[in-house]
Amino acid sequence: MVATTPREFPTAGAYQEALQHPGICFTDAELRTSVPEFTKLRQPRAISGAFASVFPVTHQASGTRYAIKCFTRYIPDQQERYSAISDQLATLPAANLSQPWRIGFEYLPDAILVGGNRYPILKMEWAQGLTLSAWLDLHHHERLGVDRLAESFAGLMSDLEAHSIAHGDLQHGNLLVAGDCTLRLLDYDGMYVPALGGLGGTERGHRNYQSPHRGNNDFGTDLDRFSAWVIYGALKAIAIDPGLWRQLHEPQGEYLLLAADDFTNPDFSQRFPALLTHVNREVRELAEQLRSLAAQPLDALPALATTMVGAVAAPIVSSATTAQGLPGWMTEHVSAALSPAHRPLSTIAPLPRFTGRKARDVIAVTVLMLLIAVALPALLILTPPLAAIPPLVAVFLAPAARNARPETAELRRHLEELRQRRAGVPDVAMAVAVVHREQAQFDHFENQRLQQLPAQRKYWEDRYKANLAAIEQEKQRTLIDIDRKRYDLRITLHSRLDQALAAEMTAFVRQQLTRFSISAAGIAGIGPRLTDELAAQGIRTAADFTGISLSTPGGAYNSVTAYLKTVLGPVYVKGIGEVKATALDTWRATHAARIEARFTRTEPSNADAIRSEHEREMSRLILRRQTTENEVGPKRDRAKQQYEAQSAQLASEAANATVFAANKRQEFAHRLLDLQRASAEITALDQRIAAATNHRRDLSQLSYIRFALTGR
Repeated sequence: MVATTPREFPTAGAYQEALQHPGICFTDAELRTSVPEFTKLRQPRAISGAFASVFPVTHQASGTRYAIKCFTRYIPDQQERYSAISDQLATLPAANLSQPWRIGFEYLPDAILVGGNRYPILKMEWAQGLTLSAWLDLHHHERLGVDRLAESFAGLMSDLEAHSIAHGDLQHGNLLVAGDCTLRLLDYDGMYVPALGGLGGTERGHRNYQSPHRGNNDFGTDLDRFSAWVIYGALKAIAIDPGLWRQLHEPQGEYLLLAADDFTNPDFSQRFPALLTHVNREVRELAEQLRSLAAQPLDALPALATTMVGAVAAPIVSSATTAQGLPGWMTEHVSAALSPAHRPLSTIAPLPRFTGRKARDVIAVTVLMLLIAVALPALLILTPPLAAIPPLVAVFLAPAARNARPETAELRRHLEELRQRRAGVPDVAMAVAVVHREQAQFDHFENQRLQQLPAQRKYWEDRYKANLAAIEQEKQRTLIDIDRKRYDLRITLHSRLDQALAAEMTAFVRQQLTRFSISAAGIAGIGPRLTDELAAQGIRTAADFTGISLSTPGGAYNSVTAYLKTVLGPVYVKGIGEVKATALDTWRATHAARIEARFTRTEPSNADAIRSEHEREMSRLILRRQTTENEVGPKRDRAKQQYEAQSAQLASEAANATVFAANKRQEFAHRLLDLQRASAEITALDQRIAAATNHRRDLSQLSYIRFALTGR
């Protein structure tokens, strides 16, 4: 085993730049003298993929074209993988393969120089053809050609299965259609061969062709089975109804008829219903098979059924009816299903003639002859009324004798029975018209239902998204409100501390001001009388008032009234004017300033209590925020559960409706089959009535007389 170390690989652009000079970048002698295919901008043409870029080059001397695959991603055990794949493919005898699908390749390590480092490349034969989707764009209307291509693909899958090989990425881009309608298989990067059983896979394949259950670790012979059914089913369906390509395939679409979302959730698919309810039974069966396979694990998938290989696709016919009143597509099924008893009779065995002559037959004819013999003379002898008696007796005698024969009675009974049966058969044309009318009405409502499914699904998706958006908006509103309150709370903490400290300083100053008596202050102009006046108003110390206010009410003298501010409100003291009030206030303010200077505390005494209360309020907000965050998850879960329940109900209703539609169409088919049988029965009855009517000649009056005379 050659060990490789993960490293960065060049980009497609870096490879393009290197290929400008093949003689320098390549180590392979043939490639050094090759010329890459250029774009209009004189850049080497690249066919880029997910993990590599492919460059077409042509050897100058021989004219041989090659496809050079340059890797843009590290692949574990790359050389070992390609070596094992090459060895396995070399063991396949070309004569035993269904078609020349193999593409020769050579893995060249360190074969290209890019940015001073060497990297591996894959030198491949150039395969000529169109990709599968490009071929279908041009040829989807060629029913036989598409059907032949489906069988070529089935043959390719049979070759791979027979040798325990899986491609790993079957899709339209890796299948080239040659001019003879055979296939070429490209891109062996993810191929499984038995020698690689111990290694894991390197890719999961194109999503539009893979089972929803394929995982990263899947790597075995069953890798291609789902993809094979997807491709084969699409080809067979297009061969039956070419219009499906334009109906279900988008131009440049990375799929054929069905894509990944159809397999993930078939009941909500916008494309599956066109196949599941198709008028052709084989298309419906292929679609039902795919829907079933999409729900199964990878290791339970069956290989592409070889019994289907070689079957010619039944054409899709318009709704025009055949002469029997059935749709054209049902004719072959109906004719095969008719029992012999209901098929038209080409010939009817003749009824028996008169046999077993009896004495009464002889007597009746003898009497008839005598009456005729008597009647001739009687016409000459007797009068007209009497002469008519012998002929009349002869006329009634012979038919009476013939009608008494069992053969005549059996013929009458047989004709009567046939006519009664014929009258009992309904009007087939009218009944077929009724069935078609009911079928058209049912198809109309079924098409409406199928068209409404995406809208119903979108309604619940939009409602689910709206619920999620409402939950998110409610959360954001709540969080914004909480964050605003937390911010306000942080601002409030400092304000509450400042207010508490200011209150304590005010209390301290007031308490200290009580020590300063107005009577002992010696304030100019305020003697004992005014001191008593102040005391009468409760103002004895500097602590009993907080300041002064001056009022100028106006008037002739424009006098100013002074008020002392107390806890009970402004107080007017007679004799205290503006000057004395100002002196009092100055005295008080001087002492207050000195006292405030002695107040050195920076925090209030209840600062811890204030902070504790702040923390409790902040914790409540934080808890509320966490609760809001935590409530979002369950709300989203409930919205999701409701959406999933509605989706499941819609899917169940869609599945039930699909089953009902299939049963209803089967019912229509059975009714039309019964009418086909009725038409066949009418034809048979008409033939038998005609034959019985013709047989009356063998039991005519003359035949009876001859029988009575001769016994034959």
